[in-house]
Amino acid sequence: MPLIHELSRLDTEIAAQNGGFPLCDRVNEGEDDKMLGTQSLWSQIKEIVMFTGPATGLWICGPLMSLIDTAVIGQGSSIELAALGPGTVLCDYMSYVFMFLSVATSNMVATSLAREQTRMFSLGMKDSWGPLKALAVASAVNGIGDIVLCSFLGYGIAGAAWATMVSQVVAGYMMITSLNKKGYNAYTISIPSLDDLQTIFGLAAPVFIMMMAKVAFYALIIYFATNMGTHTGAAHQVMIQTYCMCTVWGEPLSQTAQSFMPELLYGINKNLPKARMLLKSLVIIGASLGLLLGIVGTSVPWLFPNIFTSDRKVIHEMHKVLAPYFVALAVTPATHSLEGTLLAGRDLKFVSLSMSGCFSLGAVVLLLVSSGGYGLPGCWYALLGFQWVVAGYMMIDSLNKKGFNAFAISVPSLDDLRTIFAISAPVFITMMAKVAFYALIIYFATNMGTYTVAAHQVIEPSFLLSNVKTYQS
Repeated sequence: MPLIHELSRLDTEIAAQNGGFPLCDRVNEGEDDKMLGTQSLWSQIKEIVMFTGPATGLWICGPLMSLIDTAVIGQGSSIELAALGPGTVLCDYMSYVFMFLSVATSNMVATSLAREQTRMFSLGMKDSWGPLKALAVASAVNGIGDIVLCSFLGYGIAGAAWATMVSQVVAGYMMITSLNKKGYNAYTISIPSLDDLQTIFGLAAPVFIMMMAKVAFYALIIYFATNMGTHTGAAHQVMIQTYCMCTVWGEPLSQTAQSFMPELLYGINKNLPKARMLLKSLVIIGASLGLLLGIVGTSVPWLFPNIFTSDRKVIHEMHKVLAPYFVALAVTPATHSLEGTLLAGRDLKFVSLSMSGCFSLGAVVLLLVSSGGYGLPGCWYALLGFQWVVAGYMMIDSLNKKGFNAFAISVPSLDDLRTIFAISAPVFITMMAKVAFYALIIYFATNMGTYTVAAHQVIEPSFLLSNVKTYQS
């Protein structure tokens, strides 16, 4: 599923970078005043949204098929729902590793365009609807196959596997047919030269390390969740598939950065202020999209858990992780924007090393929370920490490239301290009053008995979730 998904994404990237989006035409025609970097912030944001729109459809098809499998299997058996976790690691996540080929290829194409300022018609597929149609049909085949084989014929998880396999074959055939109609021989195999291999390896190796770090971390979470019992494993399967379905909405922002940034970083009309403005636009969109995804993505397992399972124990485990689930969703799109900027800037060594460090730290945290008996919430808080550390590293490096020294330490003056204190002191008092009041509620609820405090523990996260905007302000 993800392999077909990535091939279609590569098709769209090349189309967007050459013919599917008018940026290169504008540069070649000398219309510099209309370039993305010269527009106002609001116009630039609208331009980015128009560019990322078609790519979003391609991104969501893969996770959508996995989510369909999860929903159908969950209605039949909690045990089979839990068994999907290891299956996801072996199939979906292993295929995700090969995304490094797509990232390396798109990076080379975009950089070549930026440096040579040529219109490379031979590379442009100029069609984003072909692969989108193929994946839409594949999703429909997968959904119908799941319902027929699992719900009516009773094949269970094996039926879901067969439905996914058939949908993959259908999608692959439709894409090959689409390529052949455009004059390309989809079955042609060519052997790359040594120079080509060295260039690809120089780009792909760090990206491969980055992808492996992500995959290994998510696989570790599934491993620990599966060892916590059937209901916990089933709950994690629902939450992680819903999470993946939501996070892919931020991936087009990464591709936008990889497509447009090389023009501003390496091109003949190199302009770092324009690159900074583009990065600012991407982060603003990422933050707004993250908040929206957090609200919508959390509402589904919170308010409509019966879509995935009717097992009350599984639902109870799902509701335990809503708070870290929300925050992890909120930060992911902005992280994608920063990640795409670093890839466009060829900061591959930094990306691979920082991601490897984050994985090592995250693995240690997972071991600690698992051995400490923190359960599934502990795993999700580890995931949240992984996301925030990645975002922090990437933000620091991006700030440094914008001309700010993120590691600079300055001693504030007395006037600065007075200003900071005048603003922060009332806020600190307000927050302390809230924390003290909530602590008192927990204290009295604890003294009322086990069932009372358990009920309060279930209700409290949803209440805090509804007030997250207040806390952030």
